[in-house]
Amino acid sequence: MSNDLLIKEEFSRKFQARKIPASGLRVDLVATSEECAALTERLGILSCSSLVAALTLTVSDDGKQVHVDGRIQADVAQACVVSLEPVEQKINEPVSLLFLNESRFEAYEKLALINGDPDDEEIPYPILKGVFDVGAAITECLALELDPYPRRDDAELPPSIQDDVEAEPLPERRNPFAVLQTLHRPDGSDVNGNET
Repeated sequence: MSNDLLIKEEFSRKFQARKIPASGLRVDLVATSEECAALTERLGILSCSSLVAALTLTVSDDGKQVHVDGRIQADVAQACVVSLEPVEQKINEPVSLLFLNESRFEAYEKLALINGDPDDEEIPYPILKGVFDVGAAITECLALELDPYPRRDDAELPPSIQDDVEAEPLPERRNPFAVLQTLHRPDGSDVNGNET
């Protein structure tokens, strides 16, 4: 496979499962300004000025799975859906991630194809050749925490658009099933007395 086909992660922090101590490993992952700029572009937002993940990595089953628990904090700005002005958002959320070795991850994928992804369980990430990327998973967590409809408190539609919205009355919609009601009326009218 050529290197051109590999996806470059904007916030990559790779760990080797076998090097994590049995007591666990506490890490603080901090995005650089270059990584924040790359995350801004990837997420399609106005800015990501900071991203910090305070995490504990715990290995189990002889390195076949790794649990990652902690908290992510980020400062981001998105465009308001009404005015396109910046909307600041402070993210401070707990995270819980599960990484599985290749055989367990493949088994999970096969089971998910048959039964669908379980809604109440965490979806695992792969450990490939003993290595797993916590930063890439944190990027996904950050994306899920973004407000899907960011709106400033003072945002209003411009007067020209407000006038258009208020001036255009919605056309009266006729019930699409009204024609079925005429089957029971000998005069061919619907329940409101309208001819059909």
